[in-house]
Amino acid sequence: MSETSKRPATGVRQERKRRTRQALLDAARRVLERRGMAGLTTREVAAEAGVAAGTFFVHFPDLATLVETLLDEHVGQALDTALRTLPDGDLVTRLVHVAARLYESYDREPELSRQYISAALFHRHPDGPTERRMAEFRAWVTGEFARAAEAGAAPGQDPALAFTAYFSLYFGVLVAGLRGELDRDRQVALLEAALRRLVHGTATGSGTGLGTGTGTGAGATGVAGGGRSA
Repeated sequence: MSETSKRPATGVRQERKRRTRQALLDAARRVLERRGMAGLTTREVAAEAGVAAGTFFVHFPDLATLVETLLDEHVGQALDTALRTLPDGDLVTRLVHVAARLYESYDREPELSRQYISAALFHRHPDGPTERRMAEFRAWVTGEFARAAEAGAAPGQDPALAFTAYFSLYFGVLVAGLRGELDRDRQVALLEAALRRLVHGTATGSGTGLGTGTGTGAGATGVAGGGRSA
């Protein structure tokens, strides 16, 4: 058989595999909507997708990885939108813009969002989608802080420490929203106020920013820094 004749068959198999994987993801989402995490099993997902039970493991090693993938799709779409529509404002304005788009995406389906996050938060998969997404997000945030520091807009900032503080604030406010303690407007306002204090020291108190050896300001320790789910 020629190489030319092999290529279409390979392409068909790859497309069939892609469709089956997506069918499993769509099926898992429907099962989660109906039954929650307690009712989510590999057999139930396979049956919902109309495939053999063993087919599940061709595409995902376990349920936790499947749920992590669902969360990554959810976050990825929101991040892509946020980064495409970044404003020309200062550092805090840009950071808050991205967080606000993420809050908005979680707010559309709060119950599913709670299930995604609770299932994926402590699932450690070094090569998984959450780790890759977090690495990309960290690189963007630290790059924003580094550029602002170089421009004199955020003097004395350590980008790695700044990311930890930013993510801690972002995630703490996200959880408060999903718990029903803050509506979206209050989420965004609280995050912006906290970030302006941390970055510029514009609020009352002795915090002087996020540079090495300086105070981090109120709020940065609300959630342990460097969490996993964007």
